[in-house]
Amino acid sequence: MTQIMWLDNLAPDIQEEILFLPKTTKGRDPIKEADIRSIAKTLDWNKQRQMW
Repeated sequence: MTQIMWLDNLAPDIQEEILFLPKTTKGRDPIKEADIRSIAKTLDWNKQRQMW
């Protein structure tokens, strides 16, 4: 639960990009929560955008 709550710290434009990723119809999702965890733990939105 805590890991998912960290995603709330993402800059709004990054959240929007993630929400509107194309639907995965085959195989695995291209982005996993673990891939963006370090970005979400960075509280500076400008730094997040650079990391994204």
